[in-house]
Amino acid sequence: MPRLLTKSPLQPVAPAPQRHDELARLAEDAGRGSEPALRTLLTTLTPQLLRVVRRVLGSAHPDLEDVTYEAAYAVIDALPRFRGEGTVRHFACRVAVLTAMNVQRRDLASKRSRQREHTDLEHFASQGPGPDQYAESNSLLPIVRELMCTLPAPLAEALSLHVVLGYTIAEIAESSGVPLETVRSRLRLAKQSLRKRALGYPALREVMEGE
Repeated sequence: MPRLLTKSPLQPVAPAPQRHDELARLAEDAGRGSEPALRTLLTTLTPQLLRVVRRVLGSAHPDLEDVTYEAAYAVIDALPRFRGEGTVRHFACRVAVLTAMNVQRRDLASKRSRQREHTDLEHFASQGPGPDQYAESNSLLPIVRELMCTLPAPLAEALSLHVVLGYTIAEIAESSGVPLETVRSRLRLAKQSLRKRALGYPALREVMEGE
């Protein structure tokens, strides 16, 4: 009778390979208060923070540099709480997304308070886009940016990372430190919340109904 081949319980199991993160040591040192490490880290990350802020707010936003600095300060404040969930770049991008979304909400609230809001969400939902609106915008991002403001922060963050920055569900889960199913649930709830408002935009509706 052939003997079954089994792994000895005493045989060590090789640990799963970890992803190399060239900024991990810098982030660790910066989180401990090293000014040289902090300067180097911010010099490395700031161009990427600017790209993220531009994607979330739009390239025409008048305060892109100020918001980028705000995001950089937010990264500094969050560094001591960074525990290696994903890469440092993903961590910084997530902080930048949250910072930019807060600015977007402030902008929208300010427009409403002055009664000069030119991108009324109810108008989008009830009338939909005309040919001129499509001609003025080459993408759905302006609509998505406005609609994000109507969502709870965790849902808006997940949808923004997924739709605006193109992160996969696994990348969102890793950088946010939450299970995959939580990310899927947040995306599903976000899409359900926005579906009614997106009825006038077939391409946007297709995005919301995906996955």
